[in-house]
Amino acid sequence: MAGRQDTAVTRDRILETARELFGANTYRASSMREIAARLGIAKPSLYHHFSSKAEILEQLLEAPIEALGAAVEAAAGEPDADEARRRLLRDCIAVMITHQDVMRLLLRDASIYSDDSMQLVGTVVATVDRATAILAGPGADWRRRLRAAQAFAAATDPVGRFPDAPVEALREALFLGAMAILDLD
Repeated sequence: MAGRQDTAVTRDRILETARELFGANTYRASSMREIAARLGIAKPSLYHHFSSKAEILEQLLEAPIEALGAAVEAAAGEPDADEARRRLLRDCIAVMITHQDVMRLLLRDASIYSDDSMQLVGTVVATVDRATAILAGPGADWRRRLRAAQAFAAATDPVGRFPDAPVEALREALFLGAMAILDLD
């Protein structure tokens, strides 16, 4: 039992260290050697837990991307279109704020986009497309779809730029800005 617990603690430490390094140096500029050195472990020990830097990135992004997908699907189940839009924005903003450090990588570090991350990127693109469709509503013309894309970006993209903002104030400002773009109360 202790062995599994030690493994879980080590994996968590690796993920936290990688998140810090990726955030400070970019994904591409951070190496497995640097992660291992920062942890004070041998590089082969690091490979015991993760087969590659790409696998570490996937683990970091997995939970927030799944949470975004769940938020989008929950909103899709709302019978009232305006309530679906409100719920989608609130829930997606909540995910972005909860996972602010990791989502900053997704939104601000172009080096994460490589052949190793194409499946992950595909999932994100599909989630954003689904969110935009919900915000636009059924049968939307290109202008409404454009407004929906702008609203989703306004609700999610700025999160990583304001790590010092009070959480509730940031949440409210993002929501109100996106709602204004959609012309919703």
